[in-house]
Amino acid sequence: MTKSKAYIGFITPGFILYSLFMIVPLGFAIYYSFFNWSGLGSMECIGLENFKRIFFDPRMSRIFNNALGNNFRYMAIAVFVFIPLQILMAYLIHIKIHGHNLFRLMIFLPYVISPSIIGFFALLVFDPNIGILNNVLLGIGLNQLVSSWFGNPSIAFYLLVVVIGWNGIGVGMVIILANMKNIPQDVVEASIIDGASVWQRFWLVELPFLEPSIINVVVLSSIFALTQFDIPFIVGGLNGGVNGKLDFLNLMFFRYTFGDAYFGETALGFGAAISVVVFTIILCIAILQKLVFSRLFKR
Repeated sequence: MTKSKAYIGFITPGFILYSLFMIVPLGFAIYYSFFNWSGLGSMECIGLENFKRIFFDPRMSRIFNNALGNNFRYMAIAVFVFIPLQILMAYLIHIKIHGHNLFRLMIFLPYVISPSIIGFFALLVFDPNIGILNNVLLGIGLNQLVSSWFGNPSIAFYLLVVVIGWNGIGVGMVIILANMKNIPQDVVEASIIDGASVWQRFWLVELPFLEPSIINVVVLSSIFALTQFDIPFIVGGLNGGVNGKLDFLNLMFFRYTFGDAYFGETALGFGAAISVVVFTIILCIAILQKLVFSRLFKR
């Protein structure tokens, strides 16, 4: 009996820390979401009024839907554009193309740089007045291509996606590459003997073995897309750029919790309601993805 329960001693410290820093704050967030409270002074219980403001107040619902839409747009790009690129890059490194070690370093290196630094570099490159890109375009006579970049509503969001993708695309690549290295070599060698080309070997033999890593990367990319904050905050500011084109749910949470532009004061109760909604959306998407993947890859 003692041996069968030995694992309890190993998981208890982690469980305590997880509960202290995750479960307990989540419980407090849910509790505070039912109050009108600035963080100081008395707390006024208002029931579901904070949630009603998020979904039914004309101005707030428009801001919320815009931010949520931006999160979903980025998530779609991350899943349907970035993940295929990560698989392709991982495979090129796996088959050891010329210069594959340098290629792997160049793809993964941006991830070890702080997102705050990445955002600052983006401003240095795309600033409309002192930015490197505009100065280069002017220097080579392409004045018609000069733009305000992040201040241009038609391209700001997609430019931000490129910056965020450059920062984080190496993580999924490494996860998928690690999975590729665990593919049974006898299966690969048998396909080579059967005359399969490099790409036939990838599509018909190796790709089915990548199911676990692809599922993990899809889930992680979705969560990452729904929790964007730092780079959008740096390049777009607290209000989410021009016409809210760079606004995300976490930016909205920060804006209305610690510098409330809606009530004219900090509103921890309202911010807690936003955080509960964001948590619920992430949880629902994770469960939905689990159900979809369990059906798609059912053995």
